[in-house]
Amino acid sequence: MPLIVEDGTGLANADAYVSANDVLTYATLHGYAFSLSDAAAADAAIRRATQFIDSYRARFPGYRAKRRLQGLEWPRVGAFTRVPSGGRDLPFLTLSDRTDSYSEYLGVSYIATNEIPVEIVQATCEAAYRELASPGTMAPDLERGGMVKSLRAGSVEVVYQDDADPNSTTQLIDGLLSGLLIPGSGGMFGSISRG
Repeated sequence: MPLIVEDGTGLANADAYVSANDVLTYATLHGYAFSLSDAAAADAAIRRATQFIDSYRARFPGYRAKRRLQGLEWPRVGAFTRVPSGGRDLPFLTLSDRTDSYSEYLGVSYIATNEIPVEIVQATCEAAYRELASPGTMAPDLERGGMVKSLRAGSVEVVYQDDADPNSTTQLIDGLLSGLLIPGSGGMFGSISRG
């Protein structure tokens, strides 16, 4: 079944933020090997990547434009980015100072209710590349919740702090999404983790 890429209207049956060609372009620009020779595998990787990005839902500002009637978390109403689109030299512009369609107030730029932000697109492309290379890598199942207290293999032993998160963190994806995530929603970038 072909991908149904969200177009900004809040499609009920959307299952992807990007197309296979979007991921191919992203991968090529970043020096990654991403092949479209197996279209079904590429589409499946994009679907899993989109699900992973949507797992950040509690950290995204605003709410779904069509609430539960849309398939994905974006587009959203009331969403914003903390990185001013008007430039770092003028972070506190008012709507009357703007020449584009976004309003900016107190250092945040509001995202149009029909927009899929570039951060979402880039993070989905990154996750799709990783999912195609190693299916299930973005959200693996964790045996016993991943709560490893000690691990020994011969003379090598790994013991984590008692309060350490049992999952690994996807730093690049967290970084790509950092401007969209609600401040203080967890970690330096409002991180989500994977095993």
